[in-house]
Amino acid sequence: MNDPKYIAPETYRFPAIVEMLPGYDPNHGVRCRLYHQHGCVDAWTWLSLDPIPNVLYWGWVSTMDIGSAYNDLLLLGLRENPDQLLANLLPENLCPIDGVVRQVSALIDGLRNKPLRRFMTRTLLNQEALHGYWTSPASRRDHHAYPGGLAEHSLEVATMLATSSGLPDEDRELGIVFALLHDYGKIWCYDPVSFDPVDPREHEAHGLAKLEFDLLYLRRENARLGDRMVELLGGARAPREGRYPLAIGRIVRSFDQMSCEKTRRNLTKSPTTLAAEEFA
Repeated sequence: MNDPKYIAPETYRFPAIVEMLPGYDPNHGVRCRLYHQHGCVDAWTWLSLDPIPNVLYWGWVSTMDIGSAYNDLLLLGLRENPDQLLANLLPENLCPIDGVVRQVSALIDGLRNKPLRRFMTRTLLNQEALHGYWTSPASRRDHHAYPGGLAEHSLEVATMLATSSGLPDEDRELGIVFALLHDYGKIWCYDPVSFDPVDPREHEAHGLAKLEFDLLYLRRENARLGDRMVELLGGARAPREGRYPLAIGRIVRSFDQMSCEKTRRNLTKSPTTLAAEEFA
């Protein structure tokens, strides 16, 4: 190591999501993929990170160059951080619609209620949602029926709620989270390679089931917020003794309809008309 010709490899430290990939090489370790705000890169690692299905890790990573190729990286360390800002983790190219990832991340990172912010972060940082939330349509043909439509529609509804006046802070933030997740179950409805896609009419119940463990963590941090979120995500058709009780849920549903109707109106207009309205 005292050889003056020896040059230490470059090392890097940055916020990232770590996705464990299948396969093992006795000379290199386990393959993984690191997502960060500027994109993603594959790496090798010897870290004892369990390749649990659907589980991601996130926080600050330390890496080192081990070759000449761009993706010849070794993941040296991971310091997990549940409060890491999504803006520093999610690359914009996850969604085919420009600006959607950035705006959704800003809404979530701006939540003042820490349990809600952590809950929302966990819902998006699992393998299925990391890709499906940003690329799925919101419907087959009715509204936002294109790749990225689910995230775009959810963002529209959440933005309407966030900019509404007269709401208590907790209700506003609860509504933002509900708006971003109200169609979460549709991730599994329109997957073109799925052998058993979920019936879109069952998307609320399926989304609630997929969020079971995230809701469990939320309830541990704040039982009342957890119960309210379960009530909202269950939807108006969920079994209950009385009517759909939370006013914020009805407000989000009304904004949901407004977003849908806006898209339907645009479908009936010519490109020339849409362009004229855009620059009016």
